[in-house]
Amino acid sequence: MLSKCLKYDLKYIYKVLLVFYLLTTIFAIFTRILFSFDNSFMFHILALIASGTTIAFIINIIINSLLRVWVRFVKNIYGDESYLTHTLPISKTTIYTSKFLSSIITMFTSILVIILCIFIAYYSKENLEVLKNTLHFFATVMNSTTIKVILTAFLCLFLEFTTILQAGFTGILLGHKSNNFKMTKSILYGFLNYLFVVAISVLIIYLIGLFNPNIMALFNSNINNTLTVDIVKTALVLGICLYIILISIYYYIDIKIFKKGVNVD
Repeated sequence: MLSKCLKYDLKYIYKVLLVFYLLTTIFAIFTRILFSFDNSFMFHILALIASGTTIAFIINIIINSLLRVWVRFVKNIYGDESYLTHTLPISKTTIYTSKFLSSIITMFTSILVIILCIFIAYYSKENLEVLKNTLHFFATVMNSTTIKVILTAFLCLFLEFTTILQAGFTGILLGHKSNNFKMTKSILYGFLNYLFVVAISVLIIYLIGLFNPNIMALFNSNINNTLTVDIVKTALVLGICLYIILISIYYYIDIKIFKKGVNVD
């Protein structure tokens, strides 16, 4: 039953997202083609317009990935669809897990599409060489490989937005326990919830820093001091671990709140 719930959740989400994926890809291709006419002033102007449009659509992919997941959650749990949802012969854990998994899948595919479109739009031998040199520099500095640097950057970005999604879920669950101004309170709770989590994360990092000089260096160093490789690597590992822990905590807390019941509109 989880697979069926997940299928309908993703179908709703991708109904709009696929349009943005397609449009972003099309304008990325236009950007690539127009920039190839480097001897024409008019084509260069058109390329800049196409490039700006591509970037705008990339931003829209992120925004709509967040909004579509949250809107699906509200409609399916609290809106007209909720009457069917809550009469299905499945547990609340299964219902919420479907929403949780759909948010992860959505964010993963959106980031992949963004990376692909950036590559399509701005690929050139010169840009590729610059990218290779940049990645090689970071890989050398961090005593790692280029592939690991790319995967680490992708993972950090993916976990960051996934954490934002889960904070939104918690905000919606808390906001809809009220009898009025549910959406306003959901947005407020979600925002405050995320700020609280950020503050707690910084506090945890600081407390760990009391026992780990590499972590404490993040607080003691200023912009004029160069952070060592060990400090950067330790910070990245700690950050990734914190994201995973936070997402897991969100999942556990949200299910607990959801099981206590919902106020259907």
